[in-house]
Amino acid sequence: MSNSIVNKISILLAITSTATLVGFSSYRLLFPFQMVTPDVMTLPSIQPYQTLKGHSAWIYAIAISSDGNTLASGSYNGTIKIWNLHTGKLLHTFKGHADAVASLAISADKRVLASGSWDNRIKLWNLETGTLIRTLDGHRDDVAAIAMSANGKLLASSSADNTIKLWNLDTGKEFTLQNVGWVKSVAFSPDSQKLASGSRDNSIRIWQLNTPSPTLIQTLTGHTQEVSSVAFSPDGQNLASGSKDKTIKLWQLSDGKLLHTLTGHSQAVWSVAFSPNGQTLASSSYDTTIKLWNQASGKLLANFAGHTKSVWSVAFSPNGQTLVSGSGDETIKLWPIPRDTNAQTQTLERYLTSSRS
Repeated sequence: MSNSIVNKISILLAITSTATLVGFSSYRLLFPFQMVTPDVMTLPSIQPYQTLKGHSAWIYAIAISSDGNTLASGSYNGTIKIWNLHTGKLLHTFKGHADAVASLAISADKRVLASGSWDNRIKLWNLETGTLIRTLDGHRDDVAAIAMSANGKLLASSSADNTIKLWNLDTGKEFTLQNVGWVKSVAFSPDSQKLASGSRDNSIRIWQLNTPSPTLIQTLTGHTQEVSSVAFSPDGQNLASGSKDKTIKLWQLSDGKLLHTLTGHSQAVWSVAFSPNGQTLASSSYDTTIKLWNQASGKLLANFAGHTKSVWSVAFSPNGQTLVSGSGDETIKLWPIPRDTNAQTQTLERYLTSSRS
């Protein structure tokens, strides 16, 4: 190798080492050209710290109690399993549904587990003992999604029978919203005064509940395929929606403005969930991956790789330090959430902005 080539390599290695030491902010002084953009930069790849096994069929639904102690999971074969989230120990197996359990919700007081199934029924269980409290009959087709209000008064359910039903949890009485199409997902606002529904007609509807009868107040359009998941931000100001069109959309509810369209999944998005502090959003997909996003900027923060089949459901623990996922590979995985991910991303974004000026 010639001396000139050796010298050039030595200089390049020296510059690279210096750039690592001085950090990104000084790197642009050494190289005047534009850096690689974030979408092609290497993102953190998060690995699970625990895998829970026990189901013998696809896991469609998960729910976490408000104290973070208990995890419920629902499966394609109609079984529900209850786990200690801290130890991973299986506590109970509930049996009673005749078809897949598609959705789960735990009451804010941690006493009641609700399960919605393709057998057209919703069941209410004593979470501690597994005793069946009540079966809610009323839908004429698969129950696709359920949600419980934070005030503990209402349960919402959506079905392939083209209705949404609101159930009084004390009496079991129902109110039916007719002719809304096949609604795939429902979510209550944090103050329990609104309900969001995501539909097979690609739209999202916002319903006002603190009126004599539920009133449609907003319709959000923009997705090109069915809306499979909806979630309110913890402050109730924004809404996230995941769709079969492979995208996640973030909406400002005060005026219905579309804030961001998040792209990165290669197949349908099945579930979206906000972190408890509202700063990040998790999404899961048929492409077997989970992604973590910055809610304010819409930037992709990290990828979660470990499942081998579709990830049907994700949920954050109440302290925001763990993300839980249920998959078609019959496992539940627990993932650590990096505390400094947001700070790292903000630093990188500030650098990229300054390097273009």
